Amino acid sequence: MSQSFNSLDLSQKRTLNAWKIALKRVNIEEFPESLRATIEQIEDKLSENNYQVLDEIPEIVKNISDFCDAYQTARQELAEDYNSQERNKIAITWDSNYSNDRTANAKKKTKQKINPKALFILQELETYPLTLEDLKYRLQLPSWEVHQLVKQLWKERKINKVSGNIWYSVFPITKPRPFDVQEDDSDTYFTVTSLGKIELRTLSNSR
Repeated sequence: MSQSFNSLDLSQKRTLNAWKIALKRVNIEEFPESLRATIEQIEDKLSENNYQVLDEIPEIVKNISDFCDAYQTARQELAEDYNSQERNKIAITWDSNYSNDRTANAKKKTKQKINPKALFILQELETYPLTLEDLKYRLQLPSWEVHQLVKQLWKERKINKVSGNIWYSVFPITKPRPFDVQEDDSDTYFTVTSLGKIELRTLSNSR
């Protein structure tokens, strides 16, 4: 049954976000084929806003210890951030992930650090298209700040409208058009361009 993200309670949102984070922190290719198929089914249902499958996630992650650890760690991080209610933080403690794992070589590769909130947006949009309203609730940030983050990513040619030119998403070499999406827009969906994906791969390899 399809429902809106806004209708989820805090625990359900935490489960969803922890699931997404955990998937990015583990190597799914090493999982048994049956578990990979289950994960794919869960992702398909989530992409259709079928959030009833959230109840299945705790049991699914128990199948692999690394997956379970990544999920539980993500939930703990999210709980700490929600409880702190600090608007200048996103729902994931990205700093601890990067600062603890960086090496001297990794620092050379990433001389200019991307805003962790912008990074979270890229990662979410890589999973499936989202609107400003969707991102607002995922980041727990005010509309104006989400709008500014998305506008900056647009200027950097790292995101594109789903309704935009598909070739621009693949080859974003031209100057982007003026950002004409208003702060209260809830209909325009965004996705990641090839430049945005390169940004994500670069940061992932530098961990």
